[in-house]
Amino acid sequence: MKVDLHSHTTCSDGRDAPAELARLAKRAGIDVLAVTDHDTLDGIAPAAREGRKIGLRVVPGLEMSSQFEGRDVHVLGIGVDPSNRPLRAQLSSMRRARRVRVRKICAALAKAGLDLAPADVLAEAGGKSVGRKHVARAMVKRGLVPSEGVAFEKYLGEGGPAHVRSTEISPAQAASFIRKAGGLPVLAHPHFFGDDALVRRILDSTLFAGIEAHHRFERPRKYLAYLALARERNLLVTGGSDYHGDDHPHNAGMGEFLTPPDQWARLERRLKAHG
Repeated sequence: MKVDLHSHTTCSDGRDAPAELARLAKRAGIDVLAVTDHDTLDGIAPAAREGRKIGLRVVPGLEMSSQFEGRDVHVLGIGVDPSNRPLRAQLSSMRRARRVRVRKICAALAKAGLDLAPADVLAEAGGKSVGRKHVARAMVKRGLVPSEGVAFEKYLGEGGPAHVRSTEISPAQAASFIRKAGGLPVLAHPHFFGDDALVRRILDSTLFAGIEAHHRFERPRKYLAYLALARERNLLVTGGSDYHGDDHPHNAGMGEFLTPPDQWARLERRLKAHG
């Protein structure tokens, strides 16, 4: 049983359309794939339709943006109901905020001496949920940076001159929307913070159901610390490739990082009980 609970489509900042993502997962030997686009649910239905044709189970999910102590925090929602109206309304508001953020990022880039028009970024997103990856891709196309990785390292990442906070919603609020939509909130890629004390404070701030312990880490054995934290707090352990189909060093190939089968079985039981 191969379970990948973190992936992205062209409905947010992935390179592959939802149906193609499902086919890629099937070819990679994945049995269960969660489609977890940033602040949108639009990729779930087409991926699920393709999944039914080819024998892949597609789990409805998303990756919600939030903030805590001035840091961007991403909350995976696994097993949400894509038709939930309060969640959809909140995500629509967040997507509007993403467009505002793009304008602010472009203004910050201009101050750093790089000329990038918001229209170029929005065109890169193709009308979908726009994010920093679209900014990075537009920067590469205009020859402002040699790669998306450099765009993040020098300009768009934490501490960079064009890093603009994503939203004012808190992790607790994100988790509440996810739970009310029938899903389970999971703290995504905790190693991004580089601060395990901060991870603990984030977990203290709301009732997370799980933590994404299996992800591409700079330190290969870092996941052991998150397994210990999960045991300490009785959290579900998830894993996923964070597949985008691009060259960003934080993202892995399809199925490269997985959720352990016993944890998936435990998560399924929780979803059924929650539903």
